[in-house]
Amino acid sequence: MPGKHKEPTIAFRPSAWARAVIEQRAALSGIYKKDFITRSCVYSHITVVGKKENIQRIVDALQEMQMTMKEIAGQIQSGDFSLSDEGYRELKNDYLALVLTVIDIVDGAAYLFGKESPAERRNWKAELELEQYRHVLEMDEKRDK
Repeated sequence: MPGKHKEPTIAFRPSAWARAVIEQRAALSGIYKKDFITRSCVYSHITVVGKKENIQRIVDALQEMQMTMKEIAGQIQSGDFSLSDEGYRELKNDYLALVLTVIDIVDGAAYLFGKESPAERRNWKAELELEQYRHVLEMDEKRDK
């Protein structure tokens, strides 16, 4: 349908300088600007300002995730797991995004504890994404046979 998009829009207003840099980098990358911005956000280091409120948000999100996972485990053990396939996919995506973000934040804060972020994990998200693509392609090949 015209005017309808499958995914919600994320928008921001960068300064003139930031916009020029983003556009130049996107153009030189050889990929669409939307893909460049998405990859830049997903694969970049996360900087968290150490305010108590910011740390509390992380703790709250992890506590909520823990409670939900305990509830799901209880439902699975009792045989009463009533989440639809779509609901399951949404829950999985939400929690995978949360876990990946927390790992990135902790890796980014490694210097606070006198440690370096492991070099072998620098591109672990890209490797995970490639593994997911391989899995999808294998499923497509099996279906086509």
